[in-house]
Amino acid sequence: MTDFQTPGSVLWPTSGAIEREPLQCDFRPSEEPLRVAAAMMLNPLRHGGSVLTDRDAWTDENIATLIKSFVNQPDVTGGSFSDKLDKQLAEVSDDARVLFAEIYLLQMLPTMQFRKATKIANIDAVLHGIDYEIPDEILAAFDNPVFYGGVAFAIRRFQQLSVAIEFARYVRSFTTEEIDAAFREPLQWRSMVKAAPGGSEPSMRECLTYLGHPNYFMSIVASQHKEAIVNAFFPEVTGRPRSGDDDLDLAALRSWLSLEPGDTPSFYTKPLKSYWQPDETPDDTDSDLPSEDRESELIVDRGYTVESIINDGAFHDVAELHAIIKRWDETRNIVLQGAPGTGKTWLARRLAYALIGSRVDDAVRAVQFHPGTAYEDFVRGWRPGGDGVLTLVDGPLLQHAERARNYPDIPHVIVIEEFNRGNPAQALGEMLTLLERSKRTEADALELTYMRENELAFFLPENLYVIGTMNTADRSLALVDFALRRRFAFFELEPQFNEAWRACLRARFRGVDPQRVDDLGTLIMAMNDRIAADPRLGPSFRIGHAYFTPGLEATELASWFTAVVRSSVEPQLREYWHEDPESVSSVVDDLLTEL
Repeated sequence: MTDFQTPGSVLWPTSGAIEREPLQCDFRPSEEPLRVAAAMMLNPLRHGGSVLTDRDAWTDENIATLIKSFVNQPDVTGGSFSDKLDKQLAEVSDDARVLFAEIYLLQMLPTMQFRKATKIANIDAVLHGIDYEIPDEILAAFDNPVFYGGVAFAIRRFQQLSVAIEFARYVRSFTTEEIDAAFREPLQWRSMVKAAPGGSEPSMRECLTYLGHPNYFMSIVASQHKEAIVNAFFPEVTGRPRSGDDDLDLAALRSWLSLEPGDTPSFYTKPLKSYWQPDETPDDTDSDLPSEDRESELIVDRGYTVESIINDGAFHDVAELHAIIKRWDETRNIVLQGAPGTGKTWLARRLAYALIGSRVDDAVRAVQFHPGTAYEDFVRGWRPGGDGVLTLVDGPLLQHAERARNYPDIPHVIVIEEFNRGNPAQALGEMLTLLERSKRTEADALELTYMRENELAFFLPENLYVIGTMNTADRSLALVDFALRRRFAFFELEPQFNEAWRACLRARFRGVDPQRVDDLGTLIMAMNDRIAADPRLGPSFRIGHAYFTPGLEATELASWFTAVVRSSVEPQLREYWHEDPESVSSVVDDLLTEL
């Protein structure tokens, strides 16, 4: 086994101790088992080795293997997290598998919502067939977890573990002196955690920050809770102004309240809880997970991935959908554009679920723009009440932004359908600037067009994502200006009359000769080629696959296809070629010739 050391000296805030009589408060059970286990598990990050085996698992080579096989392979097949994990790690070496198990162990180590037996079973599932032993120090930490991690620790395991792996690679890119300094100095360690590449995953980064210096940082991973506690105690209770750094203020607060070094005041039970959550119940929870009894609900497979989109009936290529989500995670704002019937609205919501990692309906909100949509409708405006008094009311964007701010661990998505049917720049106002990924900080906050009394300047939370849909064939739509285009990534959705579409029709009309389905696909694509080649129209006017995808009510191919052509496609073509009825008749006759 690798030697380990307990955490070093604690760097207390330079502003000094709070010079007042400390409050009476309860203290959490000793976090010493967790502190010892955390130091033990992070030691190989610096010096190599392993805590579970005699192998040298923590090597640059093994980290690179996990980046390739796990981080860059986010969606191998459908199924549960453990099923996919088996396939992702199927070809890696035993040493790389040990490394993954120890990073997985680090992610589970401090959390309450997974029982000790579950944590052990998860590690055993990764290391089946490999000799290993969980040290007593880590088992003791399993018996003494320190925080509820929130739903992200259950439904975003892939994303959190990816961040942890990226963090390991990032740390090992520094010199030995720089790494040693981070292990000595809490704030330097925190800077390293925050600067590491990968997704935002705030609760996982807070967890890593805590694990590096559990004597200094509070065992709280909800950043909004940290802020609320600091706001409640500074300056009213402590007599000192805020420093501007919540971790610094919490460390000073902890030092002031503690009777002995290493004590952890309990901010989730009374009397301290009454200062910042006076109306909240029950006690002793720092998330929306009130007890360990919720574990069974959390660990069921509620995941939603790109594979789930395919299983729901998408005909798009898996790699294409992955690319959209990856770019969306980078920019925070994307637009799906394309011809009518390419499934933009259908796909937008499912991409949102895949981005979140689960079907969390409350985290997704859809609105539709129209020519009358104004800033007052979408962002904020004055509305008359029943008494005739005007009230300043937040629109969907600010409402969903506030919800996202309250749940920073979970991506929140606002879907804007028919994005360019109105005037996007007018509807967004100053949000046009605030939507930009680089402007989502307090330092870049702007005053809103309509401000409440004593309201601070506003900025959008990092975990708010926007996805718009645009029908590029509608001549009545407004053009999207360059300033807005610069803040969004645009993806063109093509009509998908591919093998997946053909397989769908064959499955629906099982008694039909498969060749008839292939022939219909060929005729539809010929129609679209003719539309695209017309200089008056172009590719944006092609007819999408949604027109030709049967629902449950379709039982007979010929009657269903004829009805689609006559009632949906032909009227669309008459709009296109309103001065050329012969072209319409020619295309319709070609489509129906096989029937």
